[in-house]
Amino acid sequence: MRVKVLTLNMWGLSGNWERRCQLIAKLLKQEQPDIVGLQEVCYLRGSGLVGENQAVILARIAGYPFWHFVPAHRSETKTIGQAVLSRCPITAVDILPFPRDPSDPKDTEDRVALWVRVALGRGVEFCVTHLSLSRKARERSVRELAAWLCRISDAPKILVGDLNDEPNSPPVRFLLTETSPPFVDAWQSVNGAEGGYTFPSHNPKHRIDYVLFSPPDAFVVEDVRLVGDVPDSSGVYPSDHLGLVATLKFAK
Repeated sequence: MRVKVLTLNMWGLSGNWERRCQLIAKLLKQEQPDIVGLQEVCYLRGSGLVGENQAVILARIAGYPFWHFVPAHRSETKTIGQAVLSRCPITAVDILPFPRDPSDPKDTEDRVALWVRVALGRGVEFCVTHLSLSRKARERSVRELAAWLCRISDAPKILVGDLNDEPNSPPVRFLLTETSPPFVDAWQSVNGAEGGYTFPSHNPKHRIDYVLFSPPDAFVVEDVRLVGDVPDSSGVYPSDHLGLVATLKFAK
């Protein structure tokens, strides 16, 4: 059995959202991932949970019948969070909040991890997160995240999202080498340390968006690629981040 996943930091309502919405929907239709992890998903009307959020709109346009959104941070001007879109039913949901540390000037927003179980084949456990701009907060969050995912179940898990850190950073290295069982970086398993840069989309220099899985023997990476790297005729990219899509084959 195979599962195709896609992760994308959507850039909220920034830029030309109306055009970007169409470009992201087109990308989803072209790639046809089974499960999509979205970060920086906003409601369309400021800070209130009113109207539709971006994930609902994309799910409708791109043909995803199942979705779940969780708000992470609310301010006077916006409500922003993570979302999962799925072609198959979402049968379970759990949420891990990462409250901001008011004493840390770089930890400016509350964060969250969203875990779901999707009724695809034998069942797929999938988690999406978006970590803080603060290194201190990221180091704290990855430890909480790894422990939380282990408590949920011992089933194989796919973890995607914007980790706001490079592959050799302490937070990412913790996930890849210090958790038990460790996570595997899908991109690195195929391409080594080269490439995979996802930010900024117009001139990518940083690899901060990931598809990870655990345990290491759970999946075989059949394909992993960057997407959203070509602008439209007006120079508009789907987001300020490139997306990452991976096809994973269950090894057992």
